[in-house]
Amino acid sequence: MWMLALLACPDPVDDSATVQAADPGIALVADGWLRGDFHVHTLYEGGWEDVATNIGLAEALETDAFVAAHPEYEGNGLDFVAITDHRTVEQQSDPDYVSDRLVLVGGEEFGGKGHAGLHGVHERVDHDPDGDGSDLEDQLAGIAATHAQGATFSPNHPFLLDIPWPWDTEDHDGIEIWNSGWALMAPPFGEEDLVGWEARYGTAGAAYRRAVQAGGTSSDQALAWNEAQLALGRHKALIGGSDRHAVLLPGFPTTYVRVDETSEAGVVEAVTTRRTFVARTPAAAQVLVLVEAPSGTFGLGDSVPISGGDEVSVTVRVGRARGGHLEVRGGGAVASEEELADLELGVAIQSADVDSADFSLSFSLTPEVGDWLYPVVTEPLVFEGATEAEAESVRELARAVVETGGEDFIGLANLFVDLADPDVLFDGGRCFPEDWRPDMLQCIPADSEGLATFYVPDRFDRALNVIVRDGEITDSCMGAVGSAVRFVGAER
Repeated sequence: MWMLALLACPDPVDDSATVQAADPGIALVADGWLRGDFHVHTLYEGGWEDVATNIGLAEALETDAFVAAHPEYEGNGLDFVAITDHRTVEQQSDPDYVSDRLVLVGGEEFGGKGHAGLHGVHERVDHDPDGDGSDLEDQLAGIAATHAQGATFSPNHPFLLDIPWPWDTEDHDGIEIWNSGWALMAPPFGEEDLVGWEARYGTAGAAYRRAVQAGGTSSDQALAWNEAQLALGRHKALIGGSDRHAVLLPGFPTTYVRVDETSEAGVVEAVTTRRTFVARTPAAAQVLVLVEAPSGTFGLGDSVPISGGDEVSVTVRVGRARGGHLEVRGGGAVASEEELADLELGVAIQSADVDSADFSLSFSLTPEVGDWLYPVVTEPLVFEGATEAEAESVRELARAVVETGGEDFIGLANLFVDLADPDVLFDGGRCFPEDWRPDMLQCIPADSEGLATFYVPDRFDRALNVIVRDGEITDSCMGAVGSAVRFVGAER
């Protein structure tokens, strides 16, 4: 989805009003939590910059110049990146495919009409090996070929209008629930769109159909799809990706993975075991879950063995989201796909306002086998301390974001036309940190050829991730979403 690249052209205003000292947060590297981006493109297929530039941009958040301007990023840069060029792994043979700081995860963006992120692959996986057009059999074969390499398979932007993923697959490992901004270029995939897709490709999956009916933005539909799959017993990792092609930095949103070893294999295993959550930025909201059951102690993404009548204790911990809101959404199993039609989605079984930088909510429940829960954290749309004029500028941008279509590149460029220095935008060689202004998007020196790359200050990043209800913006933006905990029968 190269659209993200253009959307990167924005040049929002700086964050000087909200700059704070670095907050290490609650998901620490020392505890095995790494931050990264699972969806980045280079010149090998889809992107506008070479491999070296993209790796340099992924490393840029912890350069001296950037941290001096944004001290909240000290120690909060990226730890891994997956370069996932369309239908190729050639980028991995590039002599510049190296980094002293980042774990580089072998990747490919698989597919034709429907894309998926392959993570941990080093040989290309063909989406149409017989050359007669993609069909369900090709998608299933692609998943099997990915697994044969010890890698993971996650449908990307599954409700994007032109390249959705209604394929009735069960064995994929994850779902890209957050692609670029939560509300940016995210109109819903409607029921008429699904009818047109089925006329060409065949019957869609029942869980996907239920998510289409749920409506909302395409990001909301991705969460609904995850819930419908959980109800069918399909437990998937949640991941995010910038889908970077140009202009915007990698790592927005950020996927956190909890690893046993800091390596490509460690990152891939974290997706396989669903130890993941997705956050708006590397320095924004974080969320963790702790479940204490008679069978042991568990966390995000785990399957928790229970016996009938077991009571469990759940603690959800939220970091760096003061003034936001926590929902713990949950549900149970259905006996058949037909029952999905009546399944209520997005049910909050617990909720609370987040009133501190390190907040916890604890509760007990007696789950049944097949029940599940996962956390959703929202942050205030308007940053703390904003003047009325600043607040309205954020809301105006959020309204414009909601109006962007699935491939509205001109509309995207217009969102930021007053915030970028056009001389720098079209000539990255004119980017100098000493020229950064607090009221403009800030260029990144690592991209010095052609179009520049910019950091979108936090206040405007919130607008890109606004929560939408019934077509209208709310006072909240998406902050973090964690992979579900699912309760399974204890072995006897």
